[in-house]
Amino acid sequence: LATAALASRAQAAVLDVTGARVLGEDESPRPTGLVEGLCLTSGVEAPALFAIDSDTPNALIARHGDERASLIVTTGLLHSLSRIEMEGVVAHLLARLKRREVRVATAAVLLASGPLYANERSGAASSFLATTLRPLRPLSSRLRKGVCPPAAVMHADVDGVGLTRYPPGLISALEQIAASPMDPLPGALSTAQLWLVEPTVGSGSNPSGTHPPLDERIALLREL
Repeated sequence: LATAALASRAQAAVLDVTGARVLGEDESPRPTGLVEGLCLTSGVEAPALFAIDSDTPNALIARHGDERASLIVTTGLLHSLSRIEMEGVVAHLLARLKRREVRVATAAVLLASGPLYANERSGAASSFLATTLRPLRPLSSRLRKGVCPPAAVMHADVDGVGLTRYPPGLISALEQIAASPMDPLPGALSTAQLWLVEPTVGSGSNPSGTHPPLDERIALLREL
């Protein structure tokens, strides 16, 4: 029962804790076209597109089990990046999806936010899920680092630019993000391992340790 509940709720929990909404048709022509084109090139099933209303530029990818993946962008990312920069970001996220570690990283969200998430739902399955996950919550930080170590982010950077064959696109996107104000994002701590750039959490620190510094990522990409 717990396994089935985990499989059905992990991805929904990501959408819930981040406050993501379906990306509107009037907002989505550019990202939709980029996602569809890159998915055809890479052989990855096109994810559903969602948005978070925040000026902080960032994006994440989530998937659990056989469910269709969810690609989530902030409105700040949509408004601040050029098409070629957005292409680099999408390629990075699809590269992570293709590497499959994102499935475990998505499931790890429930260990951090699961008890609260499940308790907000009615029914025996939700109650059982909350009871089962609560003792595991202290392990969530170590699990996040384990399922998405900094090296995995670097590999996705390299694989992503291999897909676009244009490293300057992702380099420029990361530089733009580095130069932008990084306000806290909802659900940032429990979902840190899923983001393009490690999100700022409350105090302005980045405590999850899932991402290498942006300057190191940019330096690596410049060598390609």
